[in-house]
Amino acid sequence: MSTSCISCSRASSGSCRPCSSSAGWPGRSPATSRSEAPSVRPALTLNSHLRDLTGPRSPKIRSLASIIGRNAEFWQERDPGMVHVDDINGRRVITAQNSPKGACSVGHVRLSAMIIKRIEKAENVWRAMETAPHVTLHQTYDWARAWATLPGLSTLVVLVSLDGHPAVLLPLEIVRKFGVRVARLIGSPHSNHNAPLYSERFLAEADAAMMDELLDTLSALNIPADVLALDKLRPMAGQREEPLLAFRHVTSQNASFQLPLKPDFAETLSQINAKRRRKKFRTSERRLEPVGGYRHITADDDASARRLLGEFFRQKSLRLTEQGLPDVFAEPGIHDIFGRLASFSANDGAPVLALHAVEIEDDGVAKLIAIAGLTRKGAHITCQFGSVDDRTVPDASAGELLFYLMIEQACATGAECFDFGVGDQRYKRSWCPVETPHFDVFLPLNNRGAMAGRAMAAIVGAKRFVKTSPRMRAIASRIRALTLNEKPASEDAG
Repeated sequence: MSTSCISCSRASSGSCRPCSSSAGWPGRSPATSRSEAPSVRPALTLNSHLRDLTGPRSPKIRSLASIIGRNAEFWQERDPGMVHVDDINGRRVITAQNSPKGACSVGHVRLSAMIIKRIEKAENVWRAMETAPHVTLHQTYDWARAWATLPGLSTLVVLVSLDGHPAVLLPLEIVRKFGVRVARLIGSPHSNHNAPLYSERFLAEADAAMMDELLDTLSALNIPADVLALDKLRPMAGQREEPLLAFRHVTSQNASFQLPLKPDFAETLSQINAKRRRKKFRTSERRLEPVGGYRHITADDDASARRLLGEFFRQKSLRLTEQGLPDVFAEPGIHDIFGRLASFSANDGAPVLALHAVEIEDDGVAKLIAIAGLTRKGAHITCQFGSVDDRTVPDASAGELLFYLMIEQACATGAECFDFGVGDQRYKRSWCPVETPHFDVFLPLNNRGAMAGRAMAAIVGAKRFVKTSPRMRAIASRIRALTLNEKPASEDAG
């Protein structure tokens, strides 16, 4: 029977190790215990628990020694609030608070964790882990490193090991929201899919007990945050279920939309009414003939990348203003980050962000009437953003034309998925036979975080209700229009 801890709202059965509370959990049954943590008296600290574990007559030493080595050496650094456990080779096995909470986590010596304060120090292990097919581009080193340059942003990396081998990597930024310290994956607000980096072994072994251990380990690590907010999680991590969904979660306010790609472009179009797609494509081409036709261009150097990005920012700002929405791309540092991702010189000639556009001649002047930014990891392409100029040739459906051209090219290069990203819009539904729900998980790191997590989950639920209710969405649109003293803007591919 699933119950909720009074202290931290965790959904499970048994005593609550994350918040060090047993009173909040009615009737833990040994048969349903996810992991057997030793009982802890209020005065027991991690130091005393380690001494107990390593006592000459303690049977627990056998299982402990099998993991950290017969000659394991326990030592405490200058910080009296933390205790570290190294094996004979100097490899960190346990880092935990010298407290009852830390003492609880010593019973689970399979998982250990460390905080890396500078992301550059984690580059080698990070790049090794990101090669796994299930790792999303949004948590790759180059992507996160760019977002970590936002002015005033505090970042760190949490590396969790399983039996001494890298198992989970969490690149985190620490922000303050409503007076609460929130740890979230770097660049989360601008990503289309989030997830920690997992090793294949961790995914294979991540049952409920191990996820319980993971939260214990994170709670004892002294991360400078109250709650760990992991949003936009997809149901699957590769071919396996997303491990974090073993915890209480809420459906995100937005889903994402995908078009599976086939080697043959015609076969790809057959999934989404090929006849209608080809007709729209021919119509767009015909309507651009009076201005001399069009060109599908891609940025091929830093100068062209700056040109396409600059025009995208201009078009997007105009569009969002018309819709009464805040321009998220105008926030300090955002232009520089996308510039870095699209730069050839900053990425050894292989930019993370590929820029595409439809260009025409208007009175002898080259104009960009549709722009999109794509990323690719393996066979998965994601459209990170797009914009259109619907004034120069208003009936040409330039955004639809650009998607047609990009998807045709993607099929020719062996891609298997064209991901339109997060957000429910008509043009995405018209292209995509696949809709993927996203989920948000809020893991409390202390009592304050438990309350914050519940509040954050409630806010997500309220936003989702508004977005999925036609009536509430219409009311929100009218309110927005009244504030602008104009009619609600129509929806398009920009």
